[in-house]
Amino acid sequence: MRRALLGLSLLGLLILPTGCRRVIQPEPIVPAEDQSLRGLDAPTPTEQAQRVIRDRLLRREQMFRELMSPGTHWQELRLDQALIDRRRISVAKLVEVGKELFRHDFTVEQGLGNGLAAQKSSLAGPLAAPNLRHVHRGEFGGPDATRCAACHHLGGLGGGGGKIDTVFFLGDGDRPDSALHRNPKALGGAGLLQALAEEMTRELRAKVRSADQRLSPGQSEPLHSKGVSFGVIKRRSDGSLDLTAVRGVSPDFIVRPFGWKGSTATLRQVVLESLQQHHGIQADELLPSASAQRSDFLGDGPTEDPDADGVTHEATEGTVTALTTFVAALPPPMEEVPEVSTFLMRSARGAELFEQLGCATCHIPTMSIQDPVISLGPDKQHRPRVDLSPLLVSVRKPGEPLTIRLYSDLRRHSMGESLADPRSQRGIPKDEWLTPPLWGVASSGPYLHDGRAATIDAAIQAHGGEGLSAAKAYGKLSQDDSAAVRVFLQTLTRPQSLEFKP
Repeated sequence: MRRALLGLSLLGLLILPTGCRRVIQPEPIVPAEDQSLRGLDAPTPTEQAQRVIRDRLLRREQMFRELMSPGTHWQELRLDQALIDRRRISVAKLVEVGKELFRHDFTVEQGLGNGLAAQKSSLAGPLAAPNLRHVHRGEFGGPDATRCAACHHLGGLGGGGGKIDTVFFLGDGDRPDSALHRNPKALGGAGLLQALAEEMTRELRAKVRSADQRLSPGQSEPLHSKGVSFGVIKRRSDGSLDLTAVRGVSPDFIVRPFGWKGSTATLRQVVLESLQQHHGIQADELLPSASAQRSDFLGDGPTEDPDADGVTHEATEGTVTALTTFVAALPPPMEEVPEVSTFLMRSARGAELFEQLGCATCHIPTMSIQDPVISLGPDKQHRPRVDLSPLLVSVRKPGEPLTIRLYSDLRRHSMGESLADPRSQRGIPKDEWLTPPLWGVASSGPYLHDGRAATIDAAIQAHGGEGLSAAKAYGKLSQDDSAAVRVFLQTLTRPQSLEFKP
């Protein structure tokens, strides 16, 4: 077995003298080449423990300051995107502020929830702000939580959620059976997923353009990226391209690595939608589009305050950038080699069987990435552009690609009627699901999109559709061999880190 992925601990916060105020101030200009995660290297266990203790002390001091001067901490978290664009705020500072935002409990005064009940909007529940409800009302959402960490907590900050954390998504705002049930996913390595998906998107689109220029009527050629097949492109007799045999990707050929159904392309989009749907926190950058076409998402209140809660400028562009940067910097899962020789041998045997059963056809163990740099600002003209390569430990020669062991092909597959949703989502058929990366699977139970599987064994057995043959082959294994597969999957885990639980 290989320990190919090593996580970075991002628990460290700045050390401040006792009693001083911790205010986000502009930093010295950071050179372009330093806009990366360098400097966030994995600390030793002793250093990690020291950082956690300092973090705890800082949070206690912060709590007392907030009691004395309410609203102080929230103002510290409202960053100015212009300062980020001018490199006056480093990536390390963005990660720090983003971490605070991730575990911050939003309040009504800060924009939590909505006030649409007062105007009897069909989007809102019957209560006054924040108007919390567990069942979402269409794309508008809940809100159903006061902080991100409420659902992303198993195994540490940014982890998955338990069965009790199930999100009732795209419902009628009242009945759980009207909604699509979603188990919160672990977020480790999310920045790398975006980088991989962007490379795949560029490659797919280039191949489609090339095919459009070269194919003659009646000719066809396979469409693939990074060794993943996305079907076949054909040229019809009338000269038009026939894309009906393309599979696993949307018609725009954008690979979307986020969401159980592969419905979202970028981390920033995930953050913007999550702030709205789970917390009722509306980002400034969304408001220019607050029109009749967007009222089902933002609300049907005034243009400057679509959710009618009396709070404007609920999340600045800089605040969204900080939260996005924190999620992007969450360390990827790792492969933890068993120390006991018996389990080590079983794990090695399980890895072999994983390939032989056909599991690796969709859960592809490795992908290479040429350019691990992604944009996390409002658009590519804004900063930061972050180099994610320090998140990976990879022995390579200069110019060679990095290897990411994610165990996914980042495309959608039909998984059969038993796993199908009651209806489609954003044009994605109800039985199609994104291949979830298995990195970290040992730390991300319960399993499947709705958390129905309590164990890895149950999740494998539930596979249908394109996963049925592998599931049947697994079911025919001897008890010893099936145990070996489970031992192997148990080595795919989240990096261990020390944290104080609130």
